[in-house]
Amino acid sequence: MKLISTSAIVTGAAQGIGTGIASRLMRDGANVLIFGRTQAKVEAAAEQLNRAAEGGVRAVPFAGDVCRADDIARGLETATREFGVPGILINNAGTATLCPLIDMPEADFEHVLDVNLKGPFLFLKAFARALIAAKQPGAVVNISSLNQTAVTDGLAHYCASKAGLANLSKVAASELGRYGIRVNVVAPGVISTPLADGVGLTRGRMAEEFLAHTPLGKKCGTAEDVAGVVSFLCSEDASWITGDTLAVDGGNHIRGLHSYWDTLNPSK
Repeated sequence: MKLISTSAIVTGAAQGIGTGIASRLMRDGANVLIFGRTQAKVEAAAEQLNRAAEGGVRAVPFAGDVCRADDIARGLETATREFGVPGILINNAGTATLCPLIDMPEADFEHVLDVNLKGPFLFLKAFARALIAAKQPGAVVNISSLNQTAVTDGLAHYCASKAGLANLSKVAASELGRYGIRVNVVAPGVISTPLADGVGLTRGRMAEEFLAHTPLGKKCGTAEDVAGVVSFLCSEDASWITGDTLAVDGGNHIRGLHSYWDTLNPSK
């Protein structure tokens, strides 16, 4: 499998799914800009990835905020200087809190939509402009969630942001196809990462509920499960795929979801 570019940017790449995606892209031949909010974390992730790298590829750390257009511009400039105009963009950065709709602070709602929807919009816009100016094709993969279609109690802002991201991606695919830029979505279900494990999504009653709703529910998914699909969508093998969503959830989207809020707060 050959990637369409040897220069990539992965947001939210300092941990979890983002680091897994960066690792897979590097294994498949791409240099990667590790874009994240915290300098120490992106440096640690890049160091870890570079220790395992083969074939002369590199990971370069970059600390920035996906909600700030100036940080995105600096990130693109850094990637271009280090590797050439990036032809692959993975919008992976995301956030969520758990709260019933009637109690949700407006600031929480705005923050989740800023990171999960505004951030990908800003990055996609800047990335596409750079590619069009360079007359190069490209591939964008937006990391959404099972929650773009299967909603659950306590995540009104998150579900709304991921549904919005799915439709943003379709519009982008339609508008940018004429320039040879493909835009697709990967929608993971529950994935075992340090963050997910730490907040209880992959153990106890929560994990039992997830697995009961998952046809392939012998285990939770892994970052590697997601990364392989992302890399495929950035390859020449996927050259006729755009505007699509690939669910990486063990079939969880078929059966729908339980209530996260009720499961985690049984006495409320």
